[in-house]
Amino acid sequence: MQRTFRTACLVFTVGALTLGARSQTFAPSALPIAPDQSAARETNLPQLTLDQAVEQAIANNSNLKTASLESRRAADELAAARTRRLANTQVTALGAQLLTKPSVTFPAGSLGVYGSGPIPATNQKVEIARKPTGTVNVLVNQPLSTQYQLHLQLTALSLGLEGTREDEERARLEVVDRVRRAYYTVVEAQSTLDSLQASLPYYRESRRLASENYRRETVLESDLLNADAQLLNVQNAISDAEDRVASAEEQLNDLMARDIHIRFRVASVGEADTDLPTSEELEATALQARPDVKKAKLQVRQAGYDARAKLAEYIPDISLAFDYYTTANYENILPSNIGTLGLSLRWEPWDWGRKRHEYQAKKTEEEQARVGVGATERAVLLEVRDAHRQLENARRQLSLSEASERAARQKLKEVQEQVKHEAALSRALYQAQSELAAADSQNQQALTAFWKARADLKKVIGEQ
Repeated sequence: MQRTFRTACLVFTVGALTLGARSQTFAPSALPIAPDQSAARETNLPQLTLDQAVEQAIANNSNLKTASLESRRAADELAAARTRRLANTQVTALGAQLLTKPSVTFPAGSLGVYGSGPIPATNQKVEIARKPTGTVNVLVNQPLSTQYQLHLQLTALSLGLEGTREDEERARLEVVDRVRRAYYTVVEAQSTLDSLQASLPYYRESRRLASENYRRETVLESDLLNADAQLLNVQNAISDAEDRVASAEEQLNDLMARDIHIRFRVASVGEADTDLPTSEELEATALQARPDVKKAKLQVRQAGYDARAKLAEYIPDISLAFDYYTTANYENILPSNIGTLGLSLRWEPWDWGRKRHEYQAKKTEEEQARVGVGATERAVLLEVRDAHRQLENARRQLSLSEASERAARQKLKEVQEQVKHEAALSRALYQAQSELAAADSQNQQALTAFWKARADLKKVIGEQ
């Protein structure tokens, strides 16, 4: 009876199982089990690559759009500030109803003395009736001496615009990093699900063989119950894995700002990158490329220009001014057209130390910005060194998982040969297959962990 069972297992094993590639277990297509419909549907889903996910996220992510709009706002403010260097034109018009009766008195002889006598001969009072009147005043003022101060202020604003663009770049790098991590999470969950689905037919067949052998009284009832429990455990694990895949896909869809119900499959990650720069090279790259470091340095320069612009307020405000004034419906008593062209001066000789204190405050802000640069650089170096260590640890774990997978694959080959020569039961073969599937899944998880660590390192050095 035992020999009959082993012979049946041998026929099943030799006829149905073949050794696959690195990421495959034995193909279940030859097993007398109906194909899994959910697995068939999964393979028909469209494939999403990492580059496609990043591209869609950059194009549609709401946080990145907000950062881009902030840069546009800063650019518009700078363009508006540049117009202050041009002539300032103001037109003031007044149309009103006189509430009083204004009057003008011309003293005797105020218009001259001629042969006929003084004009007017006596004091003349001219009154203006209560009626609608109007005035128009046009002032054109071209700044001259303040051009230097305006230049400093515009330079500070342009540096602020560059800082806003660095914020946008930092937001873009954060989006790319989040998409990478979400993508690798989907890869990890999908790899686990694929491994479990690949092992499911073997557990079903093991359950069928255990049932048949129980009827033949070649195995104990505990063996049958154990087969039932193993099959149920795998089915539950598949359901859990499907939930994890669905959750990871929804998170990735949200980052790409698209419908979270869209289903897809992710592409397998590539082999681990073994050629990594040294920690010193990574630190130098981070100090040159990190947006927050660049912004901190820009803030130092911006604070310096703000201080110089504040100091330039000591320069008197000299402008080229054109002024035109006209009146309407005043009985020609008041001058109707007055135009002037010349230089205007505005100067505050005594400010009671206000400008000096404001300048000192700006210098303090500049010193604070310099201190901030050092703190930012130290924080970046700490992040780079920690990310480098995490990546090295992930690479060591990957080497360990690869060794475990090679051992499980070799064990499966040896057990297969033993089954062929009837030196081992098929139960050992099923166990070896399960161990290989688990080792393959663990290796995929280790590889995904490596690429997550690699993504973290790219983020801390400011690389997309």
